[in-house]
Amino acid sequence: MEKIKYYFFLIKDNISHSIGNYRAQEPQAFKRLMYTILICMILIFVAIAVYLLFFNKKAAPEEVVNFIQVKTIRVVKQDFTDKYTVMGSIKGAIENDMRFEIEGLLERYNFREGAHINQGQVICSLNPKDALSKADYAQSRFKSENSSFLSAKERYKVYEEMFRMKALAESKLYEAKFELQAAESRVKSALSELELAQSNVKKTNLEAPTGGILAEIIIKPGEYVTPQDVVCKFISDRGTNFEVDIPEKDLQKLAIGQKVKILSDSFPDREFDGVLMEIAPIVNVRTRTSTVKINVENAQGLLRSGMFARGTIYLRELKNVVLIPADSVVSLNNVTFLVPIVIPDLKPGEGTIQMRPVIVGDKVGDKIVILEGLNIGEMIPAETNGQLSDGARVKFQEMLESDSPVEMQY
Repeated sequence: MEKIKYYFFLIKDNISHSIGNYRAQEPQAFKRLMYTILICMILIFVAIAVYLLFFNKKAAPEEVVNFIQVKTIRVVKQDFTDKYTVMGSIKGAIENDMRFEIEGLLERYNFREGAHINQGQVICSLNPKDALSKADYAQSRFKSENSSFLSAKERYKVYEEMFRMKALAESKLYEAKFELQAAESRVKSALSELELAQSNVKKTNLEAPTGGILAEIIIKPGEYVTPQDVVCKFISDRGTNFEVDIPEKDLQKLAIGQKVKILSDSFPDREFDGVLMEIAPIVNVRTRTSTVKINVENAQGLLRSGMFARGTIYLRELKNVVLIPADSVVSLNNVTFLVPIVIPDLKPGEGTIQMRPVIVGDKVGDKIVILEGLNIGEMIPAETNGQLSDGARVKFQEMLESDSPVEMQY
């Protein structure tokens, strides 16, 4: 340490001695040197000041942006179909249990099962012997009573003339009048009996109420039948029904007039059109279902009663509408509805959220119809990992969503 101090002061003395000699020998040169050193020191101080003022500023910390990750879809117009699948049986629109109105011995059938019968044609007949006998007796009785009535009528006319001529007592006239009235009553009774007997003769023939098909023969010829016995089953060709049982919880989805497409295993390559025509007003307490009848176009008679079939009821069809996920709609007190729109930045994959007011329509499944407020091709978030608000920054990845028709099937 002592050596260092020694050499420091030695150097200092040498420099001071040299400067003093140089100043004494060259005073002008020394002044110029001092001026030069002063100017250099000033320049150095100015440079340091400029550097500190303009070039030595601390860089401002970069703003940290919290991006929300979203997956987006494009706004498109598409068709929507809501379907309901059912299974049931084909039945005639009108199925008749055919009965005779009178009793008797079944004599014959004029057609075989499955035959088509025109309206008014006789399906089967009873033995008419007893009916014809009763009709003949009623006819004879009517003729007899009618003759008695005519005789009583002529006699009353004669008695009436004699009474006017004072040739007959009034009691005899009244007696003739009472006989005429009694004869008239017997004629009416005989006529009624005759008409009933003739009607019973007609009732020995069972006629087709409409055009249709003899579906089933139940009682064979030779058996005795009464008005309570179902002789055969007849199906009208005025239409064909597809009958299905619908659970009570699904009845609110159905409405008269909805279109139905029907497939039968007997005709796998053919589709039949139908219309929902009737919903039973009661629910079966055992099965908790109601029967629904669907009228089927069956002009060629291909679908027969009893066939199994499957049907698709078209609950709702929407054409060319904007559908977006229902979760993408923000509801404010069920009055104002907003949809977040992704406005892309210049930098690919980044954007800003804009909350757009919209007018909504019906909700269909997990989607909702947008009537106004969105433009075709705009991007909306379909999935997000954060809460979206107006002005929120997002990084988005576009999802490919088909613009083909949307179908829902139960």
